[in-house]
Amino acid sequence: MSGILFANALYFAIGVGLLPLLRIAGDRATLLARLPLAYLVGLAATGIVAAHLALVDVTLGLVELVVLAAVVLFLGLRRVRGPESASNRLSLAPEPPWSRALGAAALLVALVLLGHAFATYEVRPLLEWDGWAIWGTRARALYEFGGATGPVFTSEVYLPLQHPLLLPSLEAIDYRAMGVYDPTLAHVQLALYAIGFLLAFVALLRDRVPFALVGLTVLALLSAEPVLKQLSTNLADVPLAFFVSLGLVGTGRWLARGERWTLVAGTLFLGAASLTKSEGLVFALAALLALAPFARGRLRELGLAALAVALIVLPWRLFVAIEDLPIVEYRFRNALSPGYLSDHSDRVEPAVRGLGGEIFTWDWGLLVPLVAVSLVAALLARRHALAALAALWTALAFLGLVLVYWISTIPIELALVWSGDRTIVTVVLGAASLAALLAGEALEGSAERASSSGRDGRREARTQGALVPGGTGATEDAASRRPARPDGTAPASLSPP
Repeated sequence: MSGILFANALYFAIGVGLLPLLRIAGDRATLLARLPLAYLVGLAATGIVAAHLALVDVTLGLVELVVLAAVVLFLGLRRVRGPESASNRLSLAPEPPWSRALGAAALLVALVLLGHAFATYEVRPLLEWDGWAIWGTRARALYEFGGATGPVFTSEVYLPLQHPLLLPSLEAIDYRAMGVYDPTLAHVQLALYAIGFLLAFVALLRDRVPFALVGLTVLALLSAEPVLKQLSTNLADVPLAFFVSLGLVGTGRWLARGERWTLVAGTLFLGAASLTKSEGLVFALAALLALAPFARGRLRELGLAALAVALIVLPWRLFVAIEDLPIVEYRFRNALSPGYLSDHSDRVEPAVRGLGGEIFTWDWGLLVPLVAVSLVAALLARRHALAALAALWTALAFLGLVLVYWISTIPIELALVWSGDRTIVTVVLGAASLAALLAGEALEGSAERASSSGRDGRREARTQGALVPGGTGATEDAASRRPARPDGTAPASLSPP
């Protein structure tokens, strides 16, 4: 296992170097504050590079990883400025001690849960069919042969072939680091995904959302029954959900606050999602489309983010086209064919019913009610753009999944039984991750409205005081300075007689 841990330490080093290179952190204090992002940023970036290199039969082994980490870390740290400037100072809102204590306790419980998962994954064999027949076989082929041009990636014998290579490329690096193919210890990498998600989630929200809300939300996300249970199967659905969720939080914070560093981080995670599983491109596209109506005046930045995601996924799409991969389960081009969609319209109703049933279940704990409550709270606090983003992305992501099942060639009932409970994970976790940001913005909006109402009340009181003869503009009730009517009521006018 030491080889896997060393490789992941190198991912962290790569992430530390990328934070200043991507302008996520520009000075020492900001770099330290956002350091929890480094591991998953490095993991995502390394996975993207390794997946692209595999398409041209170039191996990324331990030696190459050490060199890459050294170069990126050196270049990144050279860009780090000295003491933070006032303009870059993090806007940490004052919190009561109980909020910090509750958030810390929730994070501690989440870490204990992940510690148990780590110990379990370390000895858990690779049992599930898709876990070893698809993802495990691809990772072993990359480890044994070094590239993706062999029959494992191009022959109908090894269907399905439509999924990109980020996950198996990272597992292949782990095998090279260990010097042996060990599908049991490969589960350790999956546990590290979850730890990286926790750290990145906290880093993206800590200075905008009360710590208690951050800690409780991440605990609710990781303790939901399907998350760690499905993560242990070596399937790509939960890693995909982690990347999409962080991409949504980053881009959502950019929409709410205009901070470019969160857009950069969110774009990287959406790009990684698009190379984790074929549905990842659907979820990333849904995020970009949901952002567009509310980013007026910032469409250039959003366009650059969309271009970055497109460039990340482009080599894989070119590989699919050039190799003419026999993708028999579905083809996205059928989604643009009215005739095909009409002929298979009988699949829509069972797909909607089946996927909807996977959302509204207590297996998710309080995640679904959390999304509903946070949406209402954000609307009441007049955070309309962020609330609309969350609602629109959830709708587009769900409809995108329905479209995938609509164009699938597998009988709809069988397709839902095989994968419905897995593909819906990204929709639930993505919406629930945005719920934390929604709730934080709603609390801030309510505080701003209360403060504004207080200022307006004091201003009105001062105005009334100034209208009283001999008044000093104090907040004293002006009516109390006038003689009362015989019936004891206040005078009808504050103007002098």
